Amino acid sequence: MTEIKPSDVRRAAMDLLARREHSRYELILKLTRRLGDNPELIDQEVGKLTDEGLQSDRRLAESFIRARTNRGQGPVKIKMELRAKQVGDELISIAFEECGIDFAALARSVAFKKFGDELGKALDTKAVDTEALDIEAVDIEAVDIEAVDMKVLDMKVRARISRFMQQRGFSYDHISGLY
Repeated sequence: MTEIKPSDVRRAAMDLLARREHSRYELILKLTRRLGDNPELIDQEVGKLTDEGLQSDRRLAESFIRARTNRGQGPVKIKMELRAKQVGDELISIAFEECGIDFAALARSVAFKKFGDELGKALDTKAVDTEALDIEAVDIEAVDIEAVDMKVLDMKVRARISRFMQQRGFSYDHISGLY
């Protein structure tokens, strides 16, 4: 078997980083799988990339949070996935602060997008014309989500919404804030 050169490790790492951001842990894991078991060399080269700013766990956390919130996922799930990538809790907290996402508003919009037909029954009649209560006629984008009174929903629908929101990674506070 041929000896792995530092340039081979760097090239493979740059190929991976060109596709998307990787955490230090992910990068080392993928390089080990690709190039074989030489942990000292791989760790040294990944350290150089980190020092040069080409690999950054903080940048990964920020882009990951943005991408996941755009998909309608909550902070609990996002934190869990970042921890699985072995991004530090301190970096995760900093990234959440810098992104400045209102997860309560995100939770309301995700719930309304998924359960628009059930929530159409809960629309405040002052905010929406009563003839437009048929969900097919209501433009979901035009409805003021704050006008939805979720307290009118029966327990079965609330339970379905709560389970869905938990799967999406929203905390109990975000879910209870819906009702």
